[in-house]
Amino acid sequence: MSNPSGHFHHDASNRLTYEVFDLDSGRYAMTCDRIVNKFGLSPAGELIVGLDEMFRDYTDGKNVIGLEWDNWSGFIVVAKNANAEALVRSIAKFLGSE
Repeated sequence: MSNPSGHFHHDASNRLTYEVFDLDSGRYAMTCDRIVNKFGLSPAGELIVGLDEMFRDYTDGKNVIGLEWDNWSGFIVVAKNANAEALVRSIAKFLGSE
C-alpha cells in the first residue's frame, strides 16, 4: 500500500479517530487483515456492511478499536475505549509507513 494520507481528530463522542480519505472500499478487507495480523487483534463483533459503510470492532484483549469505512470519510480507525488511543496511534503510524 502506498503511504495513505490521514489525520487524527476526536469524533462527536470524543473518541480518538484516524481517518484515511484516499482508501477506497475495495481495500477495506485487505487493510483490516493487515492491521489485524500486525497487531494481533481478534474480532469483537460482527462485520456490518451497508450501502455506504462497513465496520467491525476488534480487540487485543484489553483495548477495543473499530475498523470502519464509509463513503464520506474513507477508512477510519476508532478508539472505542480511552486506553485504545495508543493502539490507534500505532495503527496510524503503521498505515503511514507502508
